Amino acid sequence: MEAPCPDKIWQDAGGAFAIGYVLMGVINIGVGIKRGPPRKRVLYTYALLRKRSPKFGGNFAIWGSLFSGFDCTLSYIRKTEDTVNPIAAGALTGGILAARSGWRHSVQAAAFGGIFIGIIEAFQHMMQKKMQQQQEEANQHHIEERKRYDEERKQRELERKKLNDNKSTKKNKNENDNELD
Repeated sequence: MEAPCPDKIWQDAGGAFAIGYVLMGVINIGVGIKRGPPRKRVLYTYALLRKRSPKFGGNFAIWGSLFSGFDCTLSYIRKTEDTVNPIAAGALTGGILAARSGWRHSVQAAAFGGIFIGIIEAFQHMMQKKMQQQQEEANQHHIEERKRYDEERKQRELERKKLNDNKSTKKNKNENDNELD
């Protein structure tokens, strides 16, 4: 379940910070182990983690909050929740973040942001369709199994009824025979 827009911005900013922090932490551990002086690798790695990870996490948080802000704004303006909103939000976010580099870089970053989010949305849509298809197949299988079970149950009930009818007719026949004697 997705949070309403003001809360969504804060949640996405926090999530993006955590992703950026952890991702840069993993990268810094690899760099520290590879490039650190032989006897000071642990200290070098720790210094890299303290210096770079919070900055990278903050950059991710800025990207996440801008993206969510644009996504919420576009949803409010357009009054729809579809795939166009995140793609446009990705393009706007990329363009705004690259605005200090000039128009050319800003347009390139906007195009890259829109294309990148578009690829993510296409993949998400494809996975959603696949999961929906699997769910429909499972439901169809469940319906078929249920019908087969119901038919088998009815068949067993008919067999029991026939058996009971046969027993009762034999019993009645025996009683009639006994009465005649």
